[in-house]
Amino acid sequence: MNQVLSSQWGSLSPHLIASFWEIDRKGKRIPGSPSVMAPLTDSNLEVALNWQSPFENAGNSQFPTTQQMLQSGVLSPLASKLDDLLGTNLAQLAAGLEGKTSVTKLNSTQIFVGATGAKFNITALFRAWNDPVSEVHDPFNQLWKWALPVKLSDDFSLLGRLVQNGISVETPFPSDAPRMLAIKYKDCTYWPLVIENITKDTNAPVDKNGHFTSLSVSMALTTLTAIDRGDWDNFTGNIGAPR
Repeated sequence: MNQVLSSQWGSLSPHLIASFWEIDRKGKRIPGSPSVMAPLTDSNLEVALNWQSPFENAGNSQFPTTQQMLQSGVLSPLASKLDDLLGTNLAQLAAGLEGKTSVTKLNSTQIFVGATGAKFNITALFRAWNDPVSEVHDPFNQLWKWALPVKLSDDFSLLGRLVQNGISVETPFPSDAPRMLAIKYKDCTYWPLVIENITKDTNAPVDKNGHFTSLSVSMALTTLTAIDRGDWDNFTGNIGAPR
């Protein structure tokens, strides 16, 4: 059984409590890794899709100011004066262009140019009934550790590592990146995710020993890649844990 780090929530519905656990790149739970459980006081899932209209300025890029003046009608008085001086018919032409625009359905067509990873913005709540260390500090510290790199090498010199380790994987890549997580909340299991940022409320209340008695933890998590329909089906169709 994996260790569960959580506050005591009594009869609170399990659907309101999120579960976090560490996974590998194939979605398998890391053996022996604990789970963290907490209700979310705030949560939203955001996907930013990049659509652009690359041809929107195609019709007015050569003479933008002139076109704007014609559309607004400010050139009509000037055109009338030129007509009086030159005997032309510019005023009628300028009047006909008032309210006109070069924007069409074709040159305003949006095209899909990319997407970023889905972002899961949440606030997890921990509070202590009996033991602030096990109910608040331990689950929070586990989340914080998951957000941090596992190990950053102290040796910045590639030459030094080459002398020490020879030609090996550790020579060019001496450090260990943060680990990936899965999150089960309500009707979905989201994975793989990484913690992009995490916030500790250092003004939260403490007991006589200086231990936090409650703590709200804001986090922003993101998928490793942009997601497609198949990924979404995996989220909504995979109520249990990843394999």
